[in-house]
Amino acid sequence: MKRNCRTAVSMALIMSCISAAPTEAIGLAMRFVDVTLENVAPGTHVNLRVARNLPLVVINQDPDKSANVLVEAVPPNPKEMKEGYEPIPDPNWLKTVPSQFVLGPKASAASDVILDVPNDPKLIGHHYEVILWVHTNEQRRIVDGGGVLFQAGLRSRFRMSIGTLGPASLQREKALKKLETINTDFSVNPPTIFIKNVPVGRPIDLKLEKKASLKVVNEADDPVDLKVHPVASDPNVSPESGYEYAPDPKWLIVTPEKVHVPGNSIREIKMKLTIPDEPRYHGKHYMFLVQTTLADDTLPLFYDNRIYIDTPP
Repeated sequence: MKRNCRTAVSMALIMSCISAAPTEAIGLAMRFVDVTLENVAPGTHVNLRVARNLPLVVINQDPDKSANVLVEAVPPNPKEMKEGYEPIPDPNWLKTVPSQFVLGPKASAASDVILDVPNDPKLIGHHYEVILWVHTNEQRRIVDGGGVLFQAGLRSRFRMSIGTLGPASLQREKALKKLETINTDFSVNPPTIFIKNVPVGRPIDLKLEKKASLKVVNEADDPVDLKVHPVASDPNVSPESGYEYAPDPKWLIVTPEKVHVPGNSIREIKMKLTIPDEPRYHGKHYMFLVQTTLADDTLPLFYDNRIYIDTPP
């Protein structure tokens, strides 16, 4: 594989956490995280405060009133579940100690979150989701003026995969294994093209007028199917000094956008460029980023070519 061909590779993590900042509702705030556990063994018993320094902290934001707070593990709403997961068979696998407390004005308290998975090999291969619901435990009552006092509540997701990677990790692993069977012994040349004095206000055939095109070189015996398209930008690719990304990648049209390259052969990619005739586009130095990807969108591979152009004053 050539040097400027980038493969997106991900490593499976035992645990990932997001939303570590406090989550807020009326009267309450919570410091916890959405947790995803992978390769959880049947029979696992773990305290997240001890194992991962993850206590569940609840804060009463009311400066004047106390709050009765209850922490419950409840099944998720099917509409909010992440693809690939199923509701946990028993929410009691997840316990909080304590699960109920009274918080004075502006007070906070912490609970240990304990996961207790049954020692059942039939659970292996399943992906479960449960919700930790932190809410006030006040009875609904009529308040001054005839209104109803509603309880405040916060929800945090807890996902686990028993004896296996999570659905997202499995998809990445599957894609990478498939990539091993695909021909990636190709290049798109030249990696960088500089084109001076590109007029504005009319279509420019870069092949005919500037002798500039891209060539896909397949050095393997097996064919390869590719997609070629300009992109707005890439956070991993920066223009060289003095240039900036073009305001609109659609100014550059590549032909063909989809290309089948037989083994041991070369295919040319032609380009047409149209820059609007506006004063703000005169005397500019732009870079267009052309990315070539495998036709199969599930396979993580990107090949970058940089097209630098200068417009007249």
